[in-house]
Amino acid sequence: MKTISLLHPGRVVLLSFLLLAFAACEVRDRPDKPSASGRAGELLAVMDQSLWEGKVGTTFQDVFRAPISTLNQPEPMFNVIFIPKRNFGSVFETHRHIFMLDVDETLESPRIEFNRDVWSFPQMVVRVTAPSQESAVRIIRNNDEQFFDRFLEVEYLRLENAYRRMLQTSSHRTVKNLFGVDMAIPEGYFVASEGDNFVWLRKSATNEEFDQAVMIWTLDYTDPAVDFDEDVIWARRDSVTRIYIPGQFPGSYMTTYNTEPMRLRPEFREVDFNGRYAIEARSLWRLEGDFMGGPFVNYTFVDEETNRLFMMDGWVFAPRYDKRDYLRQVEAIIWSSRFPEPEEEE
Repeated sequence: MKTISLLHPGRVVLLSFLLLAFAACEVRDRPDKPSASGRAGELLAVMDQSLWEGKVGTTFQDVFRAPISTLNQPEPMFNVIFIPKRNFGSVFETHRHIFMLDVDETLESPRIEFNRDVWSFPQMVVRVTAPSQESAVRIIRNNDEQFFDRFLEVEYLRLENAYRRMLQTSSHRTVKNLFGVDMAIPEGYFVASEGDNFVWLRKSATNEEFDQAVMIWTLDYTDPAVDFDEDVIWARRDSVTRIYIPGQFPGSYMTTYNTEPMRLRPEFREVDFNGRYAIEARSLWRLEGDFMGGPFVNYTFVDEETNRLFMMDGWVFAPRYDKRDYLRQVEAIIWSSRFPEPEEEE
């Protein structure tokens, strides 16, 4: 087994975040539309000025600008930019994330529409038409996770398309050979540690405290009541990182806040992971015996073709920087995972 300490950077240079944020997307099935515009994490809120200045706009900001609870510093879910409906035109139509809201008192019930690639690619345009402001407020609050997921799906796709244009071939090949997974691993990532049914992919800066990582490991799938149990997932992550992710000091290793006096339980939820049922876990990691830490996200799901339980994990160490977009870059690598199509029986 080869292992590299979490502290010492590899022989790679930190790629510019802005290059990734504005990289053009090219895929085989892309529509004949311009590349979407907008910075990472930006969301256009399009509605009448009167709605924005009232309870609808206040609720919208409370939801979409809410701080992400699983980061170790306050950062909003999205950077919301208000565009009055009368000013919305072609200059804004190509933005990647657009939320359009209207109140129409002639309606009997509200309408929610999710439209992909309306004016650009990749793009998500959400249209909500409600019969009253009270109804609009309820829609925003009651569907927040669905709205988040739809916009982030497009954010991940943007990054995946950029990554596939600059694949790190060695790391890509390692993951495909070990797990049979086609994953969009961009330049800058290298194999920091490899073991039985395990790999740690890492991207570090040579002269900065900065680290992004993806970790994959598999087990035999045995019992859904056990393998998808939240506490089991939590404990398994800590057991794997203790073995494979060392710090700079002897005996130091990655773990989570899973012991007293600070037991910080991850936020768990069920998600559709590229067509597979999965459990998502988000929280903070730390180094036992050292002083490093940051946010992580973990996905646990089953590959039914091989009866393997997959756990894919991503984390960030960036003490000088905001971490939301760096973590989403890591998430995009994980969400880019493509498994072979099952063979049809003759």
